[in-house]
Amino acid sequence: MSAAPSAGSAIPKLGVGLPYFSALPSELYRSGLVDFVEMKPETICRKRPVGDTITLEIVAAQLERARNTCAALPLVVHGVELSMGSTHGWNDSYLQMLDTFQTKWPFVWHSEPLGFQTMQPEGAGPAVERVAGRVLEIQDRYGVPFLLENPAYCLPDAPTDPEVGDDIRLMRTITQNSGCFQLLDLHNIYCNAVHNKVDPLAAIDGMPLHAVAEIHVAGGSCNDGLWMDAHDGRVPEAVWELLEYALPRCPLAGGVVFEILDSHAERLGTGAIQQELLRVRKIWDRCKRG
Repeated sequence: MSAAPSAGSAIPKLGVGLPYFSALPSELYRSGLVDFVEMKPETICRKRPVGDTITLEIVAAQLERARNTCAALPLVVHGVELSMGSTHGWNDSYLQMLDTFQTKWPFVWHSEPLGFQTMQPEGAGPAVERVAGRVLEIQDRYGVPFLLENPAYCLPDAPTDPEVGDDIRLMRTITQNSGCFQLLDLHNIYCNAVHNKVDPLAAIDGMPLHAVAEIHVAGGSCNDGLWMDAHDGRVPEAVWELLEYALPRCPLAGGVVFEILDSHAERLGTGAIQQELLRVRKIWDRCKRG
C-alpha cells in the first residue's frame, strides 16, 4: 500500500492559530492576532456510560459559546482520544461524536497524535499497516486532510522494527503508505533532543517535510529531571529557533499553532499569549509572505 499526500491546494494558508479556551476573553479571537482556531472537540463534551462503553455527547451550550467566541475564524480539529495505533481498536465513541461535530461546525483539517494505548509485541511493522489503514479510512470518512503528529518519548532504547527504525522513519513510512499529512510538533522534537541526545535539526530534516500541513510550538517544564511536553508555559528559545529552521522547509504548511493546555492558559494570561502569537506572526510573515 502506497499513497502520496493530497495536492497542495488541499492545505490553505491559514496563518497563526490558537486553541479555543473558554476561560480567555472572546476579544482575543477577534483581535487580528488569531487567523484560525484549533479545537479539541472532546473538551465540549460530557461522557455518558452506555452499557459497557463510554460515549461522548456534545454539550450544545458549550458548542454555541465556542462558535460565538471564534466567530468566522476557520476551524481545525486536534483530537487526543482516538488512539490511532492501539491494537485492540480505536475509539469509536470519539468518531461518532466527531461525525456529529462536523455537521455542526465543519473543519478544514483534522489531526491526531501518533498514539498507542496498547501495542502488540511483534514490533512496529504491524503498527505501520494498522495506522496507515486507519488513516485511509478516516480521510474517506471526513473528506478533509488528516494529519498525524510526531510523538515525544523518553525511552530511547525501546524496541523497534528493524525495517522501520526510529520514530522519524516511522512517521515517514506511515505518511508514504497512507497519503496523510503531518502535524510537526517542534516542542516534541525538542523534548526528544533533550532526552535522547539527538540533533533536533537532523530530526527535522528526517521528517516528511513535503507533507507537513501544520506546525505546533509550545512550552514545557522540568519534572524529576525530565523535560516534559507539558504545554504549560511560554515557548523556549530553542523551539523558536527550530521554527525558524523548519517553516521555510515545509512548502505546504498552512499554519502554526501556539499550544498551551486549558488549565494553564488563564494562568499564563492574555498578555503573554498575545506576545507568543505576535512572535509566531513575525516568523510566519517572513517565511510565508516574504
